[in-house]
Amino acid sequence: MDKRTTPRRLLTKAQLKEWLQVSDFWVRDRLDNDPEFVERCVVDLAPQGSPRRTLRFHETATATYLGIPASCEPIQRTELQPAA
Repeated sequence: MDKRTTPRRLLTKAQLKEWLQVSDFWVRDRLDNDPEFVERCVVDLAPQGSPRRTLRFHETATATYLGIPASCEPIQRTELQPAA
């Protein structure tokens, strides 16, 4: 019998940065220095044995790891500025 699963939403690096409002440095730092983040949140879609990496980020796992809601919309930069 086929086991049905809920599709996972995989994000590109650009989508992850936009969603979390983070820089390239933040993503690179996580990939290089946070093995738990890589193990739990990163999926490599490249064929096995390929020298190239095709990384995607699992939205739900990333949200759980960071302690934020998965459906959280990105904070608009204007909301971060103090009221006049």
